[in-house]
Amino acid sequence: MPQHLWPSTGCLKVECNVLKVSGHLIKMPGELRKLLSIAEEVHKKCKPVIVVPGGSIFADAVLETQRQAGFSNDVAHWMAIKSMEVYGVFIALYSNVGIEVENLEDIEKIIEKGFLPIVLPYKILKQFDELPHSWDVTSDSIAVLIAGKLGCKRVFLAKLVNGISDKHNLIVKEINSETLDSMHQSVVDKYMAKAIEKYGVEVIIFNALKPERLKELVCKGFMETTEYTVIKP
Repeated sequence: MPQHLWPSTGCLKVECNVLKVSGHLIKMPGELRKLLSIAEEVHKKCKPVIVVPGGSIFADAVLETQRQAGFSNDVAHWMAIKSMEVYGVFIALYSNVGIEVENLEDIEKIIEKGFLPIVLPYKILKQFDELPHSWDVTSDSIAVLIAGKLGCKRVFLAKLVNGISDKHNLIVKEINSETLDSMHQSVVDKYMAKAIEKYGVEVIIFNALKPERLKELVCKGFMETTEYTVIKP
């Protein structure tokens, strides 16, 4: 059963969506700004959005340092989560209404004031230390955990691809977590299927370089003309 911090009737007092922002956008500030602008519009006009940062180049640095220094996966796990916070601070620079938040309990107040919560997840993951300390877990699965704890139904992953492709290089519109677990893919992390099952959250992958798709998916619903992949529990 999904494990929620609050009742599963919605995200806090209203239904919300979690948006995980690709770390690759650190090298594309113009595209990052466009994505956040769309997220802010969706947040204001459709449904509140809660932003979770990727690990970006900072997580890459942790992995390289671990290879050189030889410290444990436990140490690397927490360093990588800290790296998400560094990227979160960077993301806030490109948002007009983004506010950094370290505790799930503060998200409601930020939403009520009209701001866009940007989650710095270290304290939250220390409180809910439920994921394996492994590089199989990335910010993808961490975003699912956060959504599960908040009672959010959907996580949108802004990636540099249109979705997950099949063997014919066609975008798969819908799969379930069991199918995902058997696929050879590198779009989401290796733990994602288990995280989706554990927290009962849908995951939608869309192209971060086509941010209008976020608005289409949240405000208008899932249309055949929009490219995406939805992964269901």
